[in-house]
Amino acid sequence: MITSICVIVRRPKGNELSTLGIRTAWATLMGGMDTKLVYVEDGVYNLLPHPGYNTAMLQDYVNEGGPVYAAQRHVKERGLSPEDFVEGVELLSDEEVAELVGDCQSTTTF
Repeated sequence: MITSICVIVRRPKGNELSTLGIRTAWATLMGGMDTKLVYVEDGVYNLLPHPGYNTAMLQDYVNEGGPVYAAQRHVKERGLSPEDFVEGVELLSDEEVAELVGDCQSTTTF
């Protein structure tokens, strides 16, 4: 039985896949799985605190203790900084992202 999952979100806000990513992370966290939510590429734009469903769901996920990570390189490439994001996002190097993914039993990408 799978007990840990890494949910990777690559698509920006407004793309249905980004919404499915946060919903999957929420569902697996609420189901008792060790869930890691990682934002990469244009997915980092989902971390901006704009009103909407994705931000509300992300805040609920964080409030329930769900960890949220962003690829530091992708954040910098887009001219963003950690201060731009909702509270609770931890930046990781490419190596740390790879290690996090490798530590999970399952990975899914949106």
